[in-house]
Amino acid sequence: MRERALQDLFAAMEKINGPAYECRYYPCHFESQDCSLCFCPFYPCFLYVLGGSFVPFKNSLIWSCKNCHWVHKRENVEEILIYLSTYPRQRLVEEDWFFYSKIIQDLIFGEELGVWIGDCYNLIPANQQYYKNDEALLIELSNFEIANVLEIHATDIEKLCGILVPKKL
Repeated sequence: MRERALQDLFAAMEKINGPAYECRYYPCHFESQDCSLCFCPFYPCFLYVLGGSFVPFKNSLIWSCKNCHWVHKRENVEEILIYLSTYPRQRLVEEDWFFYSKIIQDLIFGEELGVWIGDCYNLIPANQQYYKNDEALLIELSNFEIANVLEIHATDIEKLCGILVPKKL
């Protein structure tokens, strides 16, 4: 999926496509959506505010973007492309998830809200409205793919390693 996201990104940098009426899945999010970034360059973003959430899949959890409309709105596609066009394409290929997470947070909130606490990247501040009772998910990524998700109580963050998000109720 990462390769396809980069292909979509580079193609959109050349020409924004708009709706893909010929796609058998259209509209997968909403009518008249912009399909230039069909595969989101920020996936998985772990930002509940955009409409994404964890869903069960084969005895684990995956990040679902079914209810995210942000990356499919024309004005957001344009803003994303302007922002990412400031970087050389080779850097966009080589960068890790944390680079893209900082960018999407900049675009959504105007700043990076996630903070490093030891080896743990805490995204709870970016998802504060969903944080209740110290219940959280600790995510391990491998090349933009979710390798493991653990349900935890976020009390000893400095001893954790991974990405911390609230467990959405």
